[in-house]
Amino acid sequence: MIRLIQKIKKISILLSFSGFLLQPAVAQVEHEGDWFSAKTLSAVVTLSSLIVTYDVEGLPDDYKYHTKGGKADFGEATIVSSSARLRHIGSGVVVTNDGLIISNAHVTRAASKPKISALSGDRVGPKGEPIKRVTVNPFPDVMFVGVADKNRIERGDDTQKLQYMAVVLEDDAYYDHYRDRAVLQIHSTAHLDEDGFPVIDERVKNLNLSCATFENPFKTSFVDRRVRAIGFPGTGDPNRSARTSGELMGYADNFTSQILHTSYISGGNSGGGLFHKDNLIGINTWDNKENESRPVAIAQPITYWFDMLIKTKWVFDESVSLPDNMILEWLSDDPGKESYKSEVQALFTLVSESNQNSPVSSGKLYAHRVDTDFADVITYLSIEKELNEASAIVYYLQYMSVDEIAKQGGFNKAYVEQFKTITNRKQLRDMLKPNLRPYFDEWYNETFYCKVVDLYDRDGKTSISVPKNSKIHLTYASKDLKTHTTFTLTSDDDYIQGPFKISVKQ
Repeated sequence: MIRLIQKIKKISILLSFSGFLLQPAVAQVEHEGDWFSAKTLSAVVTLSSLIVTYDVEGLPDDYKYHTKGGKADFGEATIVSSSARLRHIGSGVVVTNDGLIISNAHVTRAASKPKISALSGDRVGPKGEPIKRVTVNPFPDVMFVGVADKNRIERGDDTQKLQYMAVVLEDDAYYDHYRDRAVLQIHSTAHLDEDGFPVIDERVKNLNLSCATFENPFKTSFVDRRVRAIGFPGTGDPNRSARTSGELMGYADNFTSQILHTSYISGGNSGGGLFHKDNLIGINTWDNKENESRPVAIAQPITYWFDMLIKTKWVFDESVSLPDNMILEWLSDDPGKESYKSEVQALFTLVSESNQNSPVSSGKLYAHRVDTDFADVITYLSIEKELNEASAIVYYLQYMSVDEIAKQGGFNKAYVEQFKTITNRKQLRDMLKPNLRPYFDEWYNETFYCKVVDLYDRDGKTSISVPKNSKIHLTYASKDLKTHTTFTLTSDDDYIQGPFKISVKQ
């Protein structure tokens, strides 16, 4: 553990901006049979997290995991035993030869939060007090990468081995199934020691990894609709990729562009690739087992990652390169009605109004309609949170008791009970004061336009997706909302707007 901590403290991502010029490229690939090459196989990698487990005696019921001096702090409770191991979480796909990886957020976030649970059988420790198990990932922004090297694959050895450590540059919430994305960058080499513990070695330089070749996910032939999923589901031999074949079925519905296919996927396949011939068209994200006789899998088209890749380069690490064949024109071929395909990426550097050399490192940036005051935005967001919560309770009351919902959701029982007579979402409107009901109407009809991005200590840099050929308001607000600055952005149809330098009050 000490070796890993010492090494991880040395991690630093150096920034050296190198532009955003995207050059379409025609890739030359060598096919293995009708499906894929060794190059493509080696581009699909495993992603694992370091998991530390503590069995602790006498831990209070209200204990919240925290550290002190860099070590787990359990107060007066006693550590009975502890262990650390590398846990396979999911898959990823290398998309540039210098080690940029795309995957799912539910992979990168799977082990990011501590978990506390009672041991089965009500076990007690030496002092006769109950034992609880605390599971933590001490480095939630880091994942370990297992690779099946192209040269070894060509020699008949397709086993993956731990080879790198990657930093999670960006991921997004995955409660909304329209988005579940992550971008990582390989940072250092890594290996397992004699005890099976991951050790981080040297900062990588001049990598020349095998990477996947993109194909337009919306121009895939429906005559030859064979596709194949490649990933590491953790079943069978966990060190070898699973390659399941199926057919392209189309897209989820008239709104979303999620790719439906019949290649079998499970658990650890998440973040792995969906390939048409030798080319990557999507990232496998969910499986739908409603019809077990013909399971349907869902992959997100690679175009879902385009805006995140732009943001990653601008905000998080300007030294990263973008995929050579990331062709923005593919967005116009998208058959869905999702707004993302008609949005552009606005890049900003926010600085203090009183000191142009002082970047803004905290607060939030809100994009909203020009006919919407910022006060309305804050009111709506507050009501939206309550309505989403109430709507969920109304839904689950069909299947669960008041006590179950209160316990699992952490709600007051009386709060849940007030929704027992509500049978549909529309009735929630009557529970609001008359002056707040217009906000309900916008929530119910999904007509209120507002996007929010958090600012981090990234030299004041941020980005936000906005409708193209439009005029909107952008408002920067401090964390406490006591100060805010609103400015107007008029966008055109260029995919990248700016970068702009904006002075704001702090």
